[in-house]
Amino acid sequence: MADRRRYTGTRILQVVWTVLVCGAVVLLEGVLSWLAPTAVTVGGGSVLWLLGLVALGVRERRHWNQLMTASSYDRGPAGHTADFQAIVHGKSVTVTTDVTGPLSPGHTRIRTVVEGVDASFRVRIIDDELADADGLTTGDDALDSRVTITGSEENVAAILTADTRDAMLAVDAPGTFTITPDSVVFEVPFTNLTAEELETAGEAVALLALRVEHVGQE
Repeated sequence: MADRRRYTGTRILQVVWTVLVCGAVVLLEGVLSWLAPTAVTVGGGSVLWLLGLVALGVRERRHWNQLMTASSYDRGPAGHTADFQAIVHGKSVTVTTDVTGPLSPGHTRIRTVVEGVDASFRVRIIDDELADADGLTTGDDALDSRVTITGSEENVAAILTADTRDAMLAVDAPGTFTITPDSVVFEVPFTNLTAEELETAGEAVALLALRVEHVGQE
């Protein structure tokens, strides 16, 4: 079952609120035009619309403040793109949010840099809730029933260890791991993560990066 947070992000709720307020204004104008001038109806609707947007913005800010308090992550430095950052297993893990379009929901990107690997490859490990194609079979029933993996079998076999497998399976939030010689990124199709989801995702990203560095430097 799809995680409902994919459809209840702040950006989507703002769009829904805008549509509802506009519809209400049009309806009231048609039904009660004899009772109140158009300027009053439109003005009242505009005030209500702005109040709703402010409330949604405050809701999201409160969530991020609570997330920072409940997790081991700190707020990113002023002037940097990272919303949060933490050192996990010696790796600097950053958390950013991104909106790809005016009607698109927000995404959370948890990332760390891979260092010292001179190679060319790309492995993607996608939660089945988000996958739209078939992938490799690893022989691990728990993993194969949970995710879709794309990339060369050799690279996938090198990356998957007991530690990286367990770390990925511990992440409850649906998302996509993208593993390259430059970075490991876990992208979630919403921003309303829990502290536990953030911690487990950061753990998985860091362990995957360390594994890539280990294999790439052998």
